Amino acid sequence: MRVAIAAPVDLPRLARLLDRSAEQTTPAGLGGPGTATLVAELVSRGHDVTLVTLSREIGRPVHRRIGTVDVLIGPYRPRHRARDVFRQERDVVRTLLDSVDIDVVHAHWTYEFALGALAGRHPTLVTVRDWAPAILRHQPDAYRMVRLSMQYRCLAKARHLTAVSPYIADRLRRWCRGTTTVVPNGLPTAAFRHEPPRVQQPVRRLLSVNSAFSKGKNTATLLRAFPAIRDQLGDVELTLIGSGHGPGGRAERWARSHGLADGVVFAGFMSAEQVLAVMDTADVFVAPTLEESFGMTVLEAMARGLPVVAGRSSGAVPWLLDLGRAGELVDVRRPKPISQGVLRLARNADLRAQLSQQALARARLFAWPNVVPAYEAQYEQVAQSASALRVPPGRTV
Repeated sequence: MRVAIAAPVDLPRLARLLDRSAEQTTPAGLGGPGTATLVAELVSRGHDVTLVTLSREIGRPVHRRIGTVDVLIGPYRPRHRARDVFRQERDVVRTLLDSVDIDVVHAHWTYEFALGALAGRHPTLVTVRDWAPAILRHQPDAYRMVRLSMQYRCLAKARHLTAVSPYIADRLRRWCRGTTTVVPNGLPTAAFRHEPPRVQQPVRRLLSVNSAFSKGKNTATLLRAFPAIRDQLGDVELTLIGSGHGPGGRAERWARSHGLADGVVFAGFMSAEQVLAVMDTADVFVAPTLEESFGMTVLEAMARGLPVVAGRSSGAVPWLLDLGRAGELVDVRRPKPISQGVLRLARNADLRAQLSQQALARARLFAWPNVVPAYEAQYEQVAQSASALRVPPGRTV
């Protein structure tokens, strides 16, 4: 099938997956968890894939070829996008999609990519990957208000939707007619450990990966919990990965101002491959996030067989962790339950081994080869629905 993916993508990562010779000449793209590996999986299954994406590094649309994938890249303004509700970005997505002959568009998120696709000429499947009201609640500002309005507009226009988790699907039922199919995010098979990790050694290395130092990501509460963990376990180390968590970044400045930086490694942003490598050196993964539409970093930790401590009310995370059968669920709103959850695992090697095995088994359900067939069924359905609506030659309506 001829499929166009309209989404933010880590383009250098896509090049590493499909054509390393293109990595040095490809703009950075906008990131986007899982979209590069989804494109690679679709290619491996024989689909003719076109990618429409955006980048801050260009001033006008460009065309690249990465492996067998045609990549159409439009400009993404570094500032003032929200002033016109991302009109320029929406327009370039629509124009690029209208320039290609495809069977279906698969647009990700409910903002400029989905709105641009829905304004174009091709049948479109929209995957809802976050929930704007929840984001606004944790980050109340004008920018998130604009994003909220974009999501509502998208949901009013879209006729074919998937959600990445039951958590998102439940919220969509309040706003959308008809049913929403849950198709979760996926991981490539290369992201999974081939052997169970060793969990009998003492817990000495904790790891947390968060995309920002913010109220919703809740790293501050983890930092408040860490001294109690050190008091009990001694020479234990907490590594923080992600934007805002690097040397001199917001997380470190906050931690030092509160006397909470001892034993903490502020590693900052890393590539997806680097994150997986660090996970293999960790003993316990801690996800302090207050609300997640899915929880990609949690899934990646599960795929490496790491015992996980995460929030029992953190959106889709309890579902991802099989309601506690594949991870330790605690109240992450307060430091004490986080420290208690980590200490419970640290003191019980058998529990760590059990959760490690359960996490790895659960994560395998989300491997792309198990997920993509559900998307392929949606593509067929969307394309057939569009074909049924077309008027045959010689007929009028």
